[in-house]
Amino acid sequence: MVKAKWWIYQIIIPLALLYGFPWIFNNAHTIHVAQTFLITYIVIVGLNLLVGLSNQLSLGHVGFYAIGAYLSAILTMQVGLNFFVSIIIASLITALFGVIVALLSLRAKGPYLAMVTIAFGELVSIIANRWVDVTGGPAGYKTSVPSFFGIELGPIQYMWFIGLLAIIITAAATNIFRGRFGRTFTAFGNSEVASEVLGINVRNWKVLAFSISAFLAGVGGGLFAFQNQFISSTTFEINLSILFLIAVIIGGSGTKIGPMIGTAIIIGLPQLLYNFVDYHLMIFGGILLIALILLPDGIVGAITKVSYFKKFSSKNRFNELGNLQSGESVTIEFPEGTDDKLLELKNISMHFGGLVAVDKVEIEVFGGTVHGIIGPNGSGKSTTVNVLSGVYMPSAGTILWKGKDITKYAPHSVAHVGITRTFQNLQLFEDLSVLQNVMVGFHRHFKTGFLKNLLYLDQVSNEDQHYAQKAYDLLRIVGLEERAYEKASDLSYGEQRLVEIARSLALKPSLLILDEPAAGASTIEIEKIMDVIQRLKNAGLSIILVEHHMDIVMNICDYITVLDFGRKICEGDPETVQNDPRVIEAYLGGEEVNQLVAGTRSIS
Repeated sequence: MVKAKWWIYQIIIPLALLYGFPWIFNNAHTIHVAQTFLITYIVIVGLNLLVGLSNQLSLGHVGFYAIGAYLSAILTMQVGLNFFVSIIIASLITALFGVIVALLSLRAKGPYLAMVTIAFGELVSIIANRWVDVTGGPAGYKTSVPSFFGIELGPIQYMWFIGLLAIIITAAATNIFRGRFGRTFTAFGNSEVASEVLGINVRNWKVLAFSISAFLAGVGGGLFAFQNQFISSTTFEINLSILFLIAVIIGGSGTKIGPMIGTAIIIGLPQLLYNFVDYHLMIFGGILLIALILLPDGIVGAITKVSYFKKFSSKNRFNELGNLQSGESVTIEFPEGTDDKLLELKNISMHFGGLVAVDKVEIEVFGGTVHGIIGPNGSGKSTTVNVLSGVYMPSAGTILWKGKDITKYAPHSVAHVGITRTFQNLQLFEDLSVLQNVMVGFHRHFKTGFLKNLLYLDQVSNEDQHYAQKAYDLLRIVGLEERAYEKASDLSYGEQRLVEIARSLALKPSLLILDEPAAGASTIEIEKIMDVIQRLKNAGLSIILVEHHMDIVMNICDYITVLDFGRKICEGDPETVQNDPRVIEAYLGGEEVNQLVAGTRSIS
C-alpha cells in the first residue's frame, strides 16, 4: 500500500503535471522559465543533500555547474557524442572533481570549508574566462539543438526531457532521505565523533556526499549548456553559487520538498517583479533577507514545527517502517562472551603540548566484567576513554584488543572490532528521531549498497523494517519505546543518555564504554540508568564505566582503576579501592584538608 502511494505521489502525478504544463501555459517565455526552474532544481537537490543532510557548506557549486556545462558541450560538439551521453559522462567527471574538493577540505569545517569551495568555484570561473581557445571565454561557446538519438527536442520536448530527469532524480533523492544513507548523512552532519564510534567512516561518507552533489550540479550544467545553444563564462560567477545556497536554506535545508519551494522562489520572484525592472533586484534581495531572518529553518522547517503537521510527519515515518511490535520479552544481542582478557593498555601516555594528561597508564579489562575508571576532575579519565575509543591517538604506549594491536585504529575501526562508547557531553543526532538515532547504531550491520538504496528495492525496505524493530526493542530495554518517534533533542537530559546507551547497544559491542552516564540526570533518571547498566551486566556485556557517582561505581563495578593527575594510583575490587589511603587523599585532599573541614586545624 505504501509503495503504491509512493508511485502515485512521486512518479504518476508529477508526470501528469509535466505533460499537461505546456497545454495550459503555451508560450515560449513560460516554457523557458519552466526549463530554468527544472535545471536549477536538479542542482539544488544535490546541494540540499550536501548542506541540508551532511552539514557541509559549499559556496562553490557554480564550479561543478560550469564543469558539467563545458564538458557536455565539448563532448557533443567536438567529439560527436549524443548530448545526453555527453551530459552523463561530463557529470561523472564532475563527480570526480567533487571527490577531489572533498579530499582537499576534509579537515575544514564551517566558514573554512566555505572558503575552500569558494576558491574552487573562483578557480573554475577564471579558467572558463581565460581559456578562450577551449571555452570561448566571455564571447561564449555555441552548442547544438539537443537531439535524443535522432529525435530533435524543441522547447516543449526539451522541457519534458528535463522534467523527466528531475522526476527520476527526485525519486532517487527521496529514497536516499528515507533510507540508511539519509540517516547516515544526517548523523555525521550532527556529530562526526558520535558517528565514528558507531562504525561510520566519516571521511568516505563526506566524499560520497560531495560526489553525489557535484554529479547533480554537473547534470544541471549539462542541461543548461543546451537550453539556449550557447554558454558564456560570464554566467558562472559566485553569485550563482550564493543563489543556489539561498534556495536550499529558504526552502528548508535538509527537507524533502525544500528544494522545490526554494527553487520556485529564486526563479519565480524575479519573474513576478519583472515590471519593477529598476527595483526588482533590491525588492528580491529584501524579501529573501526577511525570509531568512524570520524563517531560519526555511519554509518547510517552519511548517513542520506546527503541531498538526508534526504529528502527521511522525505518523508517516511510522507507516514507512511498518508496525513495530511490543512482544513479551526482549533479548539483548551481544557477540559470544569470554572470561579471558579483552583489552590491555600498556604504558599509555597522552601529551597535549607540554601537558601530560595521561602518564604511563596500564589497565587490563576482562570479559564479562564491569571495570570502573574513577578519579577527581582532571585526573585523565575522559582522555583515557578518548584514547581507548580511537578519538585520540596516544603519544606513547600500546592498546591490545584480544591480543591484537589497535593503537593506531581510527574510531570507526575501533567500532568494527567491537568497542563503542557513550559521551560525557551528549552527542545525539538531534535532527533525527529517537528511533532513527538507535537505527544509526546498526550501521555496520546493514548489507544493502548505494544502488539498491537509490532504487529502494524490497530488500532495502525489508532491511529497514528489520532494524527498526530491533531499534524499537532496544528502546524497550531502556524504557523509551513510547518516545520512539519524537525528536531526540526534545527528551530530558537523563532520557537522552538512555538513548545514547540504546544506540551503542545497536552496534552489538563486545565492550561498551560508558563515560559518566549519570551526569546531569535527575535522581529518578539515575535510578533508571543504574537499572539498565545492571541488566547489561547480568546479560554478560563487558563494560568500562567512568563515573563520579560512587554509589553506582561501588555497587556495579567488579574491578576499579583509580587515576589522579594522569597516573594510576590504585586498582582493585571496590572494597580495596574504598579503603586505600591514596584514593582517600586524592578525593579528600589528604589529612590537612580533613582537619580543616573538621575544624581541628586553622589556616596559618
